[in-house]
Amino acid sequence: MSNTKNANYKKKAAPAKPKKKKKYEDDRTPAVKKIDFFCKCLAILCAFLLLADAHILIRGGGYEDSKIVHVLGFSVSKVESDVMAPEVMPRSGIITKTSSSYEVGDIIQYLDESTDPVSNPVRRIVDISEDGKTYTVLGDNEADINKIDIKASDISGGKVIAASTGLYAIFKVMISVIGCAIFVILSFLFLLVPDFFMYKKRKAALEAKREAQAKKEARKLRVKQGLDVEPDEEDIIEKRRAEKQAKLDKERAEIAAEMKEIQKKMKEEEKELKKGKGGK
Repeated sequence: MSNTKNANYKKKAAPAKPKKKKKYEDDRTPAVKKIDFFCKCLAILCAFLLLADAHILIRGGGYEDSKIVHVLGFSVSKVESDVMAPEVMPRSGIITKTSSSYEVGDIIQYLDESTDPVSNPVRRIVDISEDGKTYTVLGDNEADINKIDIKASDISGGKVIAASTGLYAIFKVMISVIGCAIFVILSFLFLLVPDFFMYKKRKAALEAKREAQAKKEARKLRVKQGLDVEPDEEDIIEKRRAEKQAKLDKERAEIAAEMKEIQKKMKEEEKELKKGKGGK
Protein backbone atom coordinates (compact mmCIF):
# COMPACT_ATOMS: atom_id res chain seq x y z
CA MET A 1 0.00 0.00 0.00
CA SER A 2 2.77 2.32 0.93
CA ASN A 3 4.62 1.50 -2.33
CA THR A 4 1.53 2.44 -4.34
CA LYS A 5 1.29 5.73 -2.52
CA ASN A 6 4.95 6.43 -3.14
CA ALA A 7 4.56 5.57 -6.82
CA ASN A 8 1.56 7.84 -7.20
CA TYR A 9 3.12 10.60 -5.18
CA LYS A 10 4.28 13.49 -7.29
CA LYS A 11 6.71 15.98 -5.97
CA LYS A 12 5.65 19.54 -6.19
CA ALA A 13 7.74 21.56 -8.57
CA ALA A 14 9.99 24.01 -6.81
CA PRO A 15 8.83 27.59 -7.28
CA ALA A 16 10.75 29.38 -9.97
CA LYS A 17 13.29 31.79 -8.58
CA PRO A 18 12.62 35.39 -9.55
CA LYS A 19 15.05 36.69 -12.10
CA LYS A 20 17.60 39.03 -10.64
CA LYS A 21 17.47 42.47 -12.04
CA LYS A 22 20.59 43.56 -13.81
CA LYS A 23 22.53 45.95 -11.69
CA TYR A 24 23.68 49.25 -13.12
CA GLU A 25 27.16 48.85 -14.52
CA ASP A 26 29.68 50.59 -12.30
CA ASP A 27 31.91 52.51 -14.71
CA ARG A 28 33.74 54.52 -12.04
CA THR A 29 37.51 54.46 -11.89
CA PRO A 30 39.27 53.51 -8.59
CA ALA A 31 40.16 57.18 -8.00
CA VAL A 32 36.56 58.30 -8.53
CA LYS A 33 35.34 55.56 -6.15
CA LYS A 34 37.57 56.98 -3.40
CA ILE A 35 36.35 60.52 -4.15
CA ASP A 36 32.75 59.26 -4.09
CA PHE A 37 33.23 57.63 -0.67
CA PHE A 38 34.81 60.81 0.76
CA CYS A 39 32.06 63.03 -0.69
CA LYS A 40 29.33 60.77 0.69
CA CYS A 41 30.88 61.05 4.16
CA LEU A 42 30.84 64.85 3.84
CA ALA A 43 27.23 64.75 2.61
CA ILE A 44 26.23 62.67 5.67
CA LEU A 45 28.03 65.18 7.93
CA CYS A 46 26.16 68.08 6.28
CA ALA A 47 22.86 66.21 6.71
CA PHE A 48 23.60 65.71 10.43
CA LEU A 49 24.47 69.42 10.86
CA LEU A 50 21.25 70.32 9.03
CA LEU A 51 19.21 68.21 11.49
CA ALA A 52 21.10 69.73 14.43
CA ASP A 53 20.41 73.25 13.08
CA ALA A 54 16.72 72.49 12.60
CA HIS A 55 16.49 71.04 16.13
CA ILE A 56 18.09 74.15 17.66
CA LEU A 57 15.90 76.59 15.70
CA ILE A 58 12.67 74.67 16.39
CA ARG A 59 13.48 74.57 20.13
CA GLY A 60 13.88 78.35 20.12
CA GLY A 61 17.67 78.45 20.33
CA GLY A 62 20.07 80.17 18.00
CA TYR A 63 23.15 82.25 17.90
CA GLU A 64 21.98 84.53 20.69
CA ASP A 65 22.83 83.21 24.17
CA SER A 66 19.35 83.79 25.64
CA LYS A 67 18.49 80.08 25.29
CA ILE A 68 20.90 77.14 25.18
CA VAL A 69 19.74 74.10 23.17
CA HIS A 70 21.76 70.89 23.37
CA VAL A 71 22.39 68.37 20.59
CA LEU A 72 23.82 65.08 21.91
CA GLY A 73 25.00 66.99 25.00
CA PHE A 74 26.79 69.70 23.01
CA SER A 75 25.74 73.32 22.49
CA VAL A 76 27.15 76.44 20.86
CA SER A 77 26.82 80.13 21.74
CA LYS A 78 28.85 83.33 21.89
CA VAL A 79 30.73 85.37 24.46
CA GLU A 80 30.91 89.17 24.20
CA SER A 81 32.68 90.18 27.45
CA ASP A 82 36.39 89.95 28.31
CA VAL A 83 35.98 88.63 31.87
CA MET A 84 37.59 85.31 30.86
CA ALA A 85 40.35 86.71 28.61
CA PRO A 86 42.78 85.55 27.42
CA GLU A 87 41.38 81.97 27.63
CA VAL A 88 38.02 83.09 26.24
CA MET A 89 38.47 86.30 24.28
CA PRO A 90 35.60 88.77 23.73
CA ARG A 91 33.47 88.12 20.61
CA SER A 92 34.27 84.41 20.68
CA GLY A 93 32.18 81.43 19.65
CA ILE A 94 32.19 78.64 22.24
CA ILE A 95 31.31 74.94 22.31
CA THR A 96 30.10 73.47 25.61
CA LYS A 97 29.46 69.90 26.79
CA THR A 98 27.20 68.83 29.64
CA SER A 99 28.56 66.61 32.38
CA SER A 100 27.26 64.90 35.52
CA SER A 101 29.83 66.76 37.65
CA TYR A 102 32.39 69.54 37.34
CA GLU A 103 35.72 70.28 39.00
CA VAL A 104 37.49 73.37 40.32
CA GLY A 105 39.16 75.14 37.39
CA ASP A 106 36.51 74.18 34.83
CA ILE A 107 35.04 77.01 32.78
CA ILE A 108 31.26 76.62 32.70
CA GLN A 109 28.27 78.38 31.20
CA TYR A 110 25.35 78.99 33.53
CA LEU A 111 21.93 80.62 33.43
CA ASP A 112 21.70 84.13 34.91
CA GLU A 113 18.06 85.16 35.36
CA SER A 114 18.96 88.44 37.10
CA THR A 115 19.72 90.14 33.77
CA ASP A 116 17.23 91.42 31.25
CA PRO A 117 17.10 89.63 28.87
CA VAL A 118 18.17 86.38 30.52
CA SER A 119 21.82 85.58 29.72
CA ASN A 120 24.21 82.62 29.91
CA PRO A 121 27.60 84.00 31.03
CA VAL A 122 30.84 82.03 31.19
CA ARG A 123 32.85 81.83 34.43
CA ARG A 124 35.46 79.61 36.09
CA ILE A 125 34.65 77.35 39.06
CA VAL A 126 36.78 78.39 42.06
CA ASP A 127 35.07 76.37 44.81
CA ILE A 128 32.55 73.52 45.23
CA SER A 129 30.34 72.85 48.26
CA GLU A 130 30.74 69.62 50.21
CA ASP A 131 27.47 68.18 48.89
CA GLY A 132 28.51 69.08 45.30
CA LYS A 133 25.25 70.95 44.64
CA THR A 134 26.63 74.48 44.80
CA TYR A 135 29.44 75.98 42.73
CA THR A 136 31.30 79.22 43.37
CA VAL A 137 32.27 80.93 40.10
CA LEU A 138 34.40 83.93 39.22
CA GLY A 139 35.73 85.52 36.05
CA ASP A 140 39.51 85.42 35.49
CA ASN A 141 39.55 89.24 35.25
CA GLU A 142 37.16 89.90 38.14
CA ALA A 143 37.89 90.74 41.77
CA ASP A 144 37.09 88.25 44.55
CA ILE A 145 34.11 90.33 45.66
CA ASN A 146 32.36 89.33 42.41
CA LYS A 147 32.25 85.67 43.39
CA ILE A 148 28.77 84.21 43.15
CA ASP A 149 27.26 80.87 44.14
CA ILE A 150 25.16 78.98 41.61
CA LYS A 151 23.23 75.73 41.84
CA ALA A 152 24.19 72.70 39.79
CA SER A 153 20.78 72.95 38.08
CA ASP A 154 21.66 76.48 36.89
CA ILE A 155 24.48 75.22 34.66
CA SER A 156 22.85 75.62 31.26
CA GLY A 157 25.59 74.99 28.72
CA GLY A 158 28.07 72.85 30.60
CA LYS A 159 31.84 72.86 30.44
CA VAL A 160 33.51 74.99 27.75
CA ILE A 161 35.57 72.61 25.57
CA ALA A 162 36.44 75.03 22.74
CA ALA A 163 36.50 78.79 22.28
CA SER A 164 37.73 80.86 19.35
CA THR A 165 37.14 84.25 17.80
CA GLY A 166 37.03 82.47 14.42
CA LEU A 167 33.98 80.48 15.53
CA TYR A 168 32.10 83.70 16.27
CA ALA A 169 31.28 84.43 12.60
CA ILE A 170 30.95 80.75 11.64
CA PHE A 171 28.28 80.04 14.26
CA LYS A 172 26.47 83.23 13.30
CA VAL A 173 25.88 81.81 9.80
CA MET A 174 25.49 78.16 10.80
CA ILE A 175 22.82 78.57 13.46
CA SER A 176 20.28 80.24 11.19
CA VAL A 177 17.87 79.55 8.35
CA ILE A 178 20.64 80.52 5.91
CA GLY A 179 22.87 77.88 7.53
CA CYS A 180 20.18 75.22 6.98
CA ALA A 181 19.93 76.19 3.31
CA ILE A 182 23.73 76.04 2.94
CA PHE A 183 23.87 72.52 4.41
CA VAL A 184 21.13 71.34 2.01
CA ILE A 185 23.01 72.76 -1.00
CA LEU A 186 26.35 71.32 0.16
CA SER A 187 24.82 67.86 0.63
CA PHE A 188 23.57 67.81 -2.98
CA LEU A 189 26.84 69.21 -4.34
CA PHE A 190 28.93 66.54 -2.55
CA LEU A 191 26.70 63.82 -4.02
CA LEU A 192 27.15 65.26 -7.55
CA VAL A 193 30.96 65.56 -7.43
CA PRO A 194 31.66 61.94 -8.64
CA ASP A 195 29.26 62.45 -11.59
CA PHE A 196 31.18 65.58 -12.53
CA PHE A 197 34.44 63.60 -12.77
CA MET A 198 32.74 60.87 -14.86
CA TYR A 199 30.90 63.29 -17.18
CA LYS A 200 33.32 63.12 -20.15
CA LYS A 201 33.67 59.33 -20.03
CA ARG A 202 29.92 58.75 -19.80
CA LYS A 203 29.23 61.28 -22.53
CA ALA A 204 31.65 59.48 -24.88
CA ALA A 205 30.08 56.10 -24.03
CA LEU A 206 26.58 57.48 -24.68
CA GLU A 207 27.65 58.94 -28.05
CA ALA A 208 29.23 55.61 -29.04
CA LYS A 209 26.02 53.78 -28.08
CA ARG A 210 23.91 56.20 -30.11
CA GLU A 211 26.25 55.84 -33.10
CA ALA A 212 26.05 52.02 -32.93
CA GLN A 213 22.25 52.21 -32.68
CA ALA A 214 22.13 54.57 -35.68
CA LYS A 215 24.28 52.16 -37.74
CA LYS A 216 22.02 49.26 -36.77
CA GLU A 217 18.90 51.19 -37.78
CA ALA A 218 20.54 52.22 -41.05
CA ARG A 219 21.43 48.61 -41.85
CA LYS A 220 17.85 47.47 -41.13
CA LEU A 221 16.58 50.15 -43.47
CA ARG A 222 18.99 49.05 -46.24
CA VAL A 223 17.85 45.43 -45.79
CA LYS A 224 14.19 46.49 -46.11
CA GLN A 225 15.01 48.46 -49.26
CA GLY A 226 16.88 45.49 -50.72
CA LEU A 227 20.19 47.34 -50.83
CA ASP A 228 21.82 44.96 -48.35
CA VAL A 229 21.38 41.34 -47.29
CA GLU A 230 20.78 40.28 -43.70
CA PRO A 231 23.22 37.51 -42.75
CA ASP A 232 21.58 34.10 -42.48
CA GLU A 233 21.19 32.76 -38.93
CA GLU A 234 22.62 29.39 -39.96
CA ASP A 235 25.73 31.08 -41.33
CA ILE A 236 26.22 32.89 -38.04
CA ILE A 237 25.89 29.63 -36.06
CA GLU A 238 28.31 27.87 -38.42
CA LYS A 239 30.81 30.69 -38.07
CA ARG A 240 30.66 30.44 -34.28
CA ARG A 241 31.15 26.66 -34.47
CA ALA A 242 34.17 27.12 -36.70
CA GLU A 243 35.66 29.63 -34.27
CA LYS A 244 35.15 27.24 -31.33
CA GLN A 245 36.67 24.34 -33.33
CA ALA A 246 39.67 26.46 -34.28
CA LYS A 247 40.18 27.40 -30.64
CA LEU A 248 39.91 23.72 -29.61
CA ASP A 249 42.41 22.63 -32.30
CA LYS A 250 44.84 25.26 -31.11
CA GLU A 251 44.59 24.03 -27.50
CA ARG A 252 45.12 20.42 -28.67
CA ALA A 253 48.18 21.42 -30.66
CA GLU A 254 49.64 23.18 -27.61
CA ILE A 255 49.01 20.08 -25.43
CA ALA A 256 50.62 17.83 -28.09
CA ALA A 257 53.69 20.09 -28.22
CA GLU A 258 53.98 19.95 -24.42
CA MET A 259 53.74 16.12 -24.51
CA LYS A 260 56.54 15.94 -27.10
CA GLU A 261 58.72 18.13 -24.92
CA ILE A 262 58.05 15.87 -21.91
CA GLN A 263 58.85 12.71 -23.94
CA LYS A 264 62.07 14.28 -25.22
CA LYS A 265 63.16 15.13 -21.69
CA MET A 266 62.35 11.59 -20.52
CA LYS A 267 64.48 10.07 -23.32
CA GLU A 268 67.39 12.33 -22.43
CA GLU A 269 67.11 11.30 -18.79
CA GLU A 270 67.08 7.59 -19.81
CA LYS A 271 70.24 8.08 -21.89
CA GLU A 272 71.97 9.77 -18.97
CA LEU A 273 70.97 6.88 -16.69
CA LYS A 274 72.32 4.28 -19.16
CA LYS A 275 75.59 6.16 -19.48
CA GLY A 276 75.87 6.24 -15.72
CA LYS A 277 75.38 2.49 -15.44
CA GLY A 278 77.89 1.82 -18.26
CA GLY A 279 80.54 3.92 -16.51
CA LYS A 280 80.11 1.86 -13.32
